[in-house]
Amino acid sequence: MATIREVRIDAAHGIVVQGWRSTEDGLFLRVRGQPEEVRLVCVCGRSHWIVREQFSLGSASLILICHACGTRGSFVMEGVTLPAP
Repeated sequence: MATIREVRIDAAHGIVVQGWRSTEDGLFLRVRGQPEEVRLVCVCGRSHWIVREQFSLGSASLILICHACGTRGSFVMEGVTLPAP
């Protein structure tokens, strides 16, 4: 079984998210420049997040809140489009 690379939110500044998925094992991000998905881990050690995509003129962001401790984070998203109404 392959080892899952984990990235702590406090060490993830500047990453660009190209896709994401949430499972019972945590939040997995496809990050520009990384060959495989990474699991995002909070400073409290948990990997379960409340996730929201935010779209504005010409840009998209992934907004996160740790389900356990409330730590917040946000990342620029690349290659995503606004979902159809």
